[in-house]
Amino acid sequence: MPIAMPYGPGTLDVEVPEQNILAILEPPVVAPVAAIEDAIRASLISPLGTKPLGQLVRPGMKVSIAISDASRPNIEKWILPVVLEELDQAGVNNESITILVGTGSHRPATPEEIAAKLGSRAGSVQVLNHFSATSPLVDLGRTSDGFPALVNRYFCEADLKIAIGTVLPHPIAGYSGGGKAIAVGLSSSATISSIHTPATLDDPRTGLGKVEGNPFIQFGYDAARLAGLDLLINAVVNENEEIIDVVCGEVEIAHQTIIKRSARLVYEVEFPAAADIVIVAAGHPKDNNLYHVAAEAVGVVAGNGVQYPCVKKGGTIIVVSPMAEGIYNETMFTYLSKASPAEVVRELRTAKIDRPGMHRAYATAQILCEHEVIFAETQLDPEITRRVHIKPMATVAAALEYALAKHGSDATILVVKNSYRLVPIRASPC
Repeated sequence: MPIAMPYGPGTLDVEVPEQNILAILEPPVVAPVAAIEDAIRASLISPLGTKPLGQLVRPGMKVSIAISDASRPNIEKWILPVVLEELDQAGVNNESITILVGTGSHRPATPEEIAAKLGSRAGSVQVLNHFSATSPLVDLGRTSDGFPALVNRYFCEADLKIAIGTVLPHPIAGYSGGGKAIAVGLSSSATISSIHTPATLDDPRTGLGKVEGNPFIQFGYDAARLAGLDLLINAVVNENEEIIDVVCGEVEIAHQTIIKRSARLVYEVEFPAAADIVIVAAGHPKDNNLYHVAAEAVGVVAGNGVQYPCVKKGGTIIVVSPMAEGIYNETMFTYLSKASPAEVVRELRTAKIDRPGMHRAYATAQILCEHEVIFAETQLDPEITRRVHIKPMATVAAALEYALAKHGSDATILVVKNSYRLVPIRASPC
């Protein structure tokens, strides 16, 4: 049976024996809102838990706007023009506006990526990449759970602070968005590392789709409030990165509302049972490097943070993603390649976590202790793949032939498409 798997901005056709397929999981097709700009304006006029933007802004204010980097859908191309128009009308000139790309521990956004987010306003306002290790910071104290909050100084010192972000499934926070734009996107390496720890990953309250009592989500709300965030704008998108819902307001109220109102309906998909073999494609833009694929493909179908694993213990995970950008996070690669997965888990469980990426090595090593992972049709150097204890194979056909020989010709197969936009939920037995 031919199946078109997401692969970079396009697709890759793979052949899977139909008699073995347990299910094909993918996000539902959802139409965008009828008039995206009108929906954004309506959310700004009627925010939740705070005043409308027009009442928050005054002439001459210094305004900082936190946006996401290119590893997330480009909702800014719709939202920023509307926000900047509102600021123009309120008498805020371009020189008083700073847009901060919330890179967290990711690479900086390129000029091309920034231009794609700002469109016709590119070059008219100042845009700065945040660097977790070197950007000027303000020490805001500690969150309610004792995590340090060191946040970008340019953001904290603005008179009006706005954050824009996409709500997506997240392997630790449950769902992204909310205060994460500040708590991770614009924070220090020490702040990021303090919450991305084995203790957090092993906490039963954290994990994919888990919201109630999640300490990571609370960390985000606390850090955003300490930084003085005035207005959160969050959106949910469909597979074409078109906005299907947008909300504006106080950080916690707005974030929790959009999760309940639309994120759960769009991202949570039922499957019948764990399979012997899972073929998974992370989907663009989360399929371009080892670091993101480890979480958004491998980590979605297996691991401690997954409430309903898609693959049986001892099963095989075949990943179909290009990873043309390479490793992306050297810290993750260094730790994952230095010893066996079991040894990596033992070391990092008690190590001082002081660099972003150590947590990803820990989570991936946990999965590799119980499952075999294959990277097929990848552009990643095969030697890099082997060093992180993953088997490289030239084609999906070869990987599937190998897995069926290992698990038997009647092995069950689950196909997972666009896993970065999925929270797999085990269907209740009839």
